[in-house]
This record gives sequence, structure tokens and C-alpha cells, in this order.
Amino acid sequence: MSRRVRRRRAGLLAGLVWLLTGCATAYRSGEVALQEGRYEEATARFTDALAAHPDRPEALFGLGLAQYRLGSFDAAVASLGRAALVAPDRADTRLYLALGYLALGSQDLAAGQLGALLELDLHPRIAAQVGRALGLLRGDALAAEIRDFVRQSLDDEARWYQDVQEARLAPHLYFGPGWFVRDPAGWSPLGWYPYGFPGP
Repeated sequence: MSRRVRRRRAGLLAGLVWLLTGCATAYRSGEVALQEGRYEEATARFTDALAAHPDRPEALFGLGLAQYRLGSFDAAVASLGRAALVAPDRADTRLYLALGYLALGSQDLAAGQLGALLELDLHPRIAAQVGRALGLLRGDALAAEIRDFVRQSLDDEARWYQDVQEARLAPHLYFGPGWFVRDPAGWSPLGWYPYGFPGP
């Protein structure tokens, strides 16, 4: 292989790495901003990530959720609707699309999304809450205050579930310093983490 071909391949590889890490960096920055409540910044970062990959469901959901948190419900419904088309089996997308419709006063569209959500694999507590909300929405038209109450209740359940998931994952994210993990004798104290070393 000639030197020119190798240089060209190296240049293409470097360009590909730059493109992929740029998108990943924008997406990750959007995730962090969303978690920290900086919704305008999250919207900008997710928009940057979507410029490179317009159908990335995680970025579409993040953008829609940031827009929802900002109160831009029309934009949130548009973003979440695109995310639901790309990844119809994402429960979080279906839930927040339903909440966006509720915020806009579209009770029937919200009920349709909640019905689709119930067909997915959900935590039993969330499924029960969604079922109760769906029963209310399929009845007569609700007053705006009741729609907002239902919307806030479902949002609270989703946040509770996210907090539980993060708490479950937290002990597994820390592996300790490098010397702690790489024992030359092959013995690893990680089997005892997070409970510490066995005491006397």
C-alpha cells in the first residue's frame, strides 16, 4: 500500500472519529444540561446532536423533554412525535408525548398515547397510574385544572422512577482507584463492593 493511500485512509478515519465524537459530545452535553435543569442549553445541545444524526431517538427525546420543561409544548410535541415515529417502543417518549398533548388540551390524543404506553413493558406502579389517568381521559372532557393535575402526577411518577433507576445504578458506577481494581495476584475486592471489606 502506498504512502498516499495510507495518508488518505488516516485522514478519512480521523474525519470519521471527529464527526462521531462531535455528535456524541453534543448529545452528552445535552444530557448533562437536562439533568441539571439547564433546559435552554439542553435544547441547543440536542439540536446540535440532531444536525449530524436527525433520527437519533435519544436526542429527539432529550430535545422534546427539554422543550416540555421549558413550557414550549407545541415544539415538545413535534420533537416527541418524531421520536415516537423513530422508536415507537420507548415508554418515556410515549409518556411525555401524552403529557405534551395534555398540556395543549388534546385529551383524546393524550389518551391515545397513554393507551400505546400501557402496551409496553412498564413498572407496575407507573402502569397503575397510567391506567387510572387513562380512565379519566376517556370519560367526559376534563377541566384544565384536572388535566394539569393528571399531567403533574404522571410527570412525578416518571421522575420517581428515574430517581429509583439512578439510585440502583449508582453503587455500580464506582470501581475505585486503578490499584484497587488491578491486583497482580488476580484477587479482586470488587465482589464485596459496595458493602466494604469483610470485617472480623
